[in-house]
Amino acid sequence: MNPPSPDILFVTKPLCPPWDDSGKLLPYLIARHLDPRRLQVEVPVPLGRPSDLPDVASWPVYGRDSSFQVPRADKLRLLGGLLRRRLPPVVHFFFSPNAATAIAARIVRLRHPGSAFVQTVMSLPADDRALAAGVFADVVIAWSAVAADRVRAVTRGRARPPRVVHVPPGVVARDPLTRDQRLEVRRRFSLPADRPVILYAGDLEFSTAAPTLAAAIPQVLARTDAAFVLACRPKTAAAATVLAGLRRDLSTFEASGHVQFLGNVPAFAELLACVDAQVLPADTTYAKTDLPLVVLEGLFAGVPAIVGQGTPMDELVHAGAALGVPPSDPAALAAALTRLLEGPALADMALAGRAFAMARHTAQAMAAAHQDIYRELLQRD
Repeated sequence: MNPPSPDILFVTKPLCPPWDDSGKLLPYLIARHLDPRRLQVEVPVPLGRPSDLPDVASWPVYGRDSSFQVPRADKLRLLGGLLRRRLPPVVHFFFSPNAATAIAARIVRLRHPGSAFVQTVMSLPADDRALAAGVFADVVIAWSAVAADRVRAVTRGRARPPRVVHVPPGVVARDPLTRDQRLEVRRRFSLPADRPVILYAGDLEFSTAAPTLAAAIPQVLARTDAAFVLACRPKTAAAATVLAGLRRDLSTFEASGHVQFLGNVPAFAELLACVDAQVLPADTTYAKTDLPLVVLEGLFAGVPAIVGQGTPMDELVHAGAALGVPPSDPAALAAALTRLLEGPALADMALAGRAFAMARHTAQAMAAAHQDIYRELLQRD
């Protein structure tokens, strides 16, 4: 018996481990939590590596696994496959808006005029001209209210502007660690058991967050005995230069054990869950999901977050789920972090952040919102 034809084709990076890229993880979680009795989904995978989701069809189109950057040869392979194959009624693209992808999608659309096109703004471009050039679909899904407003603004003058839908990103809900579990994880990472531990897991290349934290650390350590952990995944060649500068500036504190550089951590979820707070004082979420998944995952784990104001992360600040500070302001970051560690607010913020994440940012809720969009496009009850 032949399997049912797919209703929706995801056009994404290869949906296979490692799940270290939101451009792979979020569509994977959507596919995982859609109701297979109502919708049939097909996802792109590398040759010889079918999806591990039993109710999801695999399209073996990629030559290799990749995160962050898809090789040019695989991009061409994907485009050729979209032009040659029969497309289902709904085609959903998950990429950051850019002119090249938009041109390719419009070519595919000419070849398959009967399919409805959906695109998700995985991360916002730096300027509105790039955003406008990258919007091509009938329905545009934005992860934040800021992104939704910007898409509406740049497409307002079009003869047929897209329908723009704000769907909050969702992650797997994890329970906070018990005290004994936290101590055991800290032991494995050689972290102090009796001092507050602060995590920075943001980018090195695209925002001022890392140097802002580096300048704030001496101010915090003048008043507290905290320990700082920097666990950053290099995304571009520029990361090495930034990391070398951070290690040079913080060498004294690294030698004293107050700062640790862990780089890319395989068991990152455990590291995140064992710390007291995380900081992401970014001035932009460029090259990241509007609401970075590390922040959301930390909220589920009961880890309070301090984030940069004036970014899409203001949603979390206005809801009382995170603490906001002006970006590129080490003194403000140091003051906020010191107050958080010294006062009674740490436990209250942990509870508020977790409650907000449970109410708004589960993978199940994200998938349910997508299911409603797909069924409307398919004209199903």
